[in-house]
Amino acid sequence: MKLSVSTDIDLEVRDRLSGYVTWLDVKVSDDARSYGTARVALVHVGEIADAAGEIWPALHGTRLEPLHDVYFAQGWYQDEYADGAGIDLLYIEHITIDEEHRGKNLDLALVRRLCDTLGSGCQLTVVAYADAEAAARWGRLGFAISTPGRTAGLMHMKLGYRHAQVVDATGSGDYEVVSTSDSFAPIRSAAN
Repeated sequence: MKLSVSTDIDLEVRDRLSGYVTWLDVKVSDDARSYGTARVALVHVGEIADAAGEIWPALHGTRLEPLHDVYFAQGWYQDEYADGAGIDLLYIEHITIDEEHRGKNLDLALVRRLCDTLGSGCQLTVVAYADAEAAARWGRLGFAISTPGRTAGLMHMKLGYRHAQVVDATGSGDYEVVSTSDSFAPIRSAAN
């Protein structure tokens, strides 16, 4: 299986607050068929801060507005979220997996791979959870609840730390979540 990613990016920036979120459509497929889709956003936090000095104007009035109060304060990440690997934010808006492949952790494999590739310049990956079962499922991958005390809300994963991997050990398309031995140890570059 592979991920195919597409987007539409305006060539010209309309105003000083546009163009700072890139929406991506992701398809999971092989040569024969499609297994699922996802819609994700790459929020260019550093670019927003440089252009506007504050994250709020770029998120206000968009479907990403709820991210602001949870993750940002005074024009940047709140302190508890400011120790990731990069400066951007990867937001998973929705994932749809075909009926035959639900329950095989394909959604977790998709998100893990997006974190490792598109999310490599991101501080956080954020996903919404609808109930305790969904929160526990995303927690297996390394997501932590960002909105405690709620039955539904947002979860985050700091991308500067190693988290569980998702592997297809048998080649059957049935993915397993595997803890890494250095789980939650900071990732260090060769330059550090």
